[in-house]
Amino acid sequence: MEPVKKQKRKINDKYTLMLIPHNGKESKSYNFRSSVIAKIGIVFYILLFFGIIGALRTSIVVYDAYASQHELAAYRSEKAAQEQKLADLQKENEKMQQEMAEISALETEVRKELGNNKQPSRGGIDRSQYMGQGGPLQADIKMIDVYAAQTKNLQAEMQQKKENLSNLLAQLKERNARLNATPDIWPTAGGSITSYFGGRANPFSGYGYDYHPGIDIGNDYGAPIYAGADGYVEFAGWFGGYGRYVKISHGYGYETAYGHMSSIAVSSGDYVKKGEVIGYVGSSGYSTGPHLHYEVIINGQDSDPLELIH
Repeated sequence: MEPVKKQKRKINDKYTLMLIPHNGKESKSYNFRSSVIAKIGIVFYILLFFGIIGALRTSIVVYDAYASQHELAAYRSEKAAQEQKLADLQKENEKMQQEMAEISALETEVRKELGNNKQPSRGGIDRSQYMGQGGPLQADIKMIDVYAAQTKNLQAEMQQKKENLSNLLAQLKERNARLNATPDIWPTAGGSITSYFGGRANPFSGYGYDYHPGIDIGNDYGAPIYAGADGYVEFAGWFGGYGRYVKISHGYGYETAYGHMSSIAVSSGDYVKKGEVIGYVGSSGYSTGPHLHYEVIINGQDSDPLELIH
């Protein structure tokens, strides 16, 4: 029976808390049972546990808020960058469209000047990658993708336009070279025709048939004579009945010859431009008076100069 009594006494043990003031006043004491202290400890641990849980939850909420704020800042930064990229793409797209319109207008003008208003054939050209497509509504579409597609297509179209213009430029240069090589100008300063191309009466006897391979242009002695077109001087000097004579090769099958000069202003091998002075009117060789004998030879055949002169 003794152990039971001891256990009961231990459970019912009391504790006294005494408060003694330093100012000499009466001390106070408080009695507590051990069971009350145990209960207070349990409550304290419960409160401590819930406090720790609350602190953890608060920390998680704060961390989530911080992460959300950081994520929001990153999103805003990315959105601003995307908006700037979109604005740049739109600006570049509009500029390219303006340039494309100008290039197309330029191409049209060049074609008109060349007398070639037809657009190049589409045969053999794969335009499927940059031909326009679209519609009023599309699901899940982004303007940045629209501008990127437009820019890509415009770049491909612009490259095609550059190739077209390069070809047109080559045609233009070829045409200008041919025009510059065509003897189509009056070859002296003033004067008038005294004998035409082809059959005529003998200019010295006045009767009989004589073949004339060019035209005679009567003019004042010493009047300047001009190169009919660009070319290289094949010969410059005295040449039998032609007297003082110059022959020029212009390319594209064209040659011109000038006879009966009073003096020559060029030498063999010189390159001359259309309209450049190559000599002066005279009456050297077989001639009845001052004039220019002028010939045009096309692919080795004598031709009437008046068919080209305008």
